[in-house]
Amino acid sequence: MKQNHDDLHKPSYRPVSMLFRRIGATVIDYLLFAALIRSAIDIDKIFMVRNEFHAQLCVIALILFYYVLLEGLTGSTIGKWMMRIRVVDRDGAAPGLLKAFIRTVFRAIDSNPLLFAGLPAALGIVMTERRQRLGDWVARTYVIEVGRLPSHKLNRGREAVVLTLAATPILLAMILPMVVRLNPLSEGERSKETSYSDEKIHISHNGKFKITTSPDWLFDPNLDNQAEISISNRFSNKYLAVFSEPKKRFKRGSTLEQYQKYAEQSFAAALAHSPIYKPRPLIINGYHAYQFAVEQEVNGVKVAYIVTTIETKLYYHWITVWTDAAKYKEYQQELHSVISTFNNFTT
Repeated sequence: MKQNHDDLHKPSYRPVSMLFRRIGATVIDYLLFAALIRSAIDIDKIFMVRNEFHAQLCVIALILFYYVLLEGLTGSTIGKWMMRIRVVDRDGAAPGLLKAFIRTVFRAIDSNPLLFAGLPAALGIVMTERRQRLGDWVARTYVIEVGRLPSHKLNRGREAVVLTLAATPILLAMILPMVVRLNPLSEGERSKETSYSDEKIHISHNGKFKITTSPDWLFDPNLDNQAEISISNRFSNKYLAVFSEPKKRFKRGSTLEQYQKYAEQSFAAALAHSPIYKPRPLIINGYHAYQFAVEQEVNGVKVAYIVTTIETKLYYHWITVWTDAAKYKEYQQELHSVISTFNNFTT
């Protein structure tokens, strides 16, 4: 006899029990994602992704397909499979890709650990009659215990295949950076690069130049979307932006000294009243450069800037590094070291 869908979805268990099961499944899935995102720090270097933002998009897309593919075709993620619960439609079958996509999109609202710590989802599971969070209600899906599903609704073969196919790229993405680290470098490579765990290469949008930092510096498009390289370590309030301009935009006969004066004009007041040090010539990886450092007050906070202009064969470059003025002495050596890594990018 066909089981009535109202009986199927009306919970016979206490709401707290389902809440704990769903929290457990979410934690397991998020632990997988945490390991994946940690590995993504090196993915952009392994596959020579020119922009760290692209690597982050790849991770987001993989997470999205993880939920949509697994829940849409089987009703289970790895976490749900371990907690013995499943997403179903009104007939007790896997909800399909569209419904799975809808409930996945709503995770950003009701299950986001950074937004109310997932409280909206928890309240929905505990307080609604059929234990539905907002995403379930919109997609018309339900989460039930596997033991309550009729046997003809279980497709163990397809579930095993889909779970394996979905888990494989995640596991590869987590393992690959570790494998690459264990692979010894040649003598030539070793002389140029340290281990992946020691440094991180940030490549300009045009693919011609690079800056090398420690791994805790990340791509930061919010600094300036016009910059060729835009990175930061927001935990320590350290920021860097590189602007590159083709020489052909300038009048014939233009010089680095003139470009340097242009940079000075932008900091004229601070350079006159609160210079950390005045403009001085230097050489960075064989390129002629000028550099000065100033302190300015921005929105009531004192900020220390190091401004460096560099001339390469076809470009003028303007590198600005800044941090809290109170931390300048502590970070001074690191910031200068980062600037000194500016160089042509060569494969």
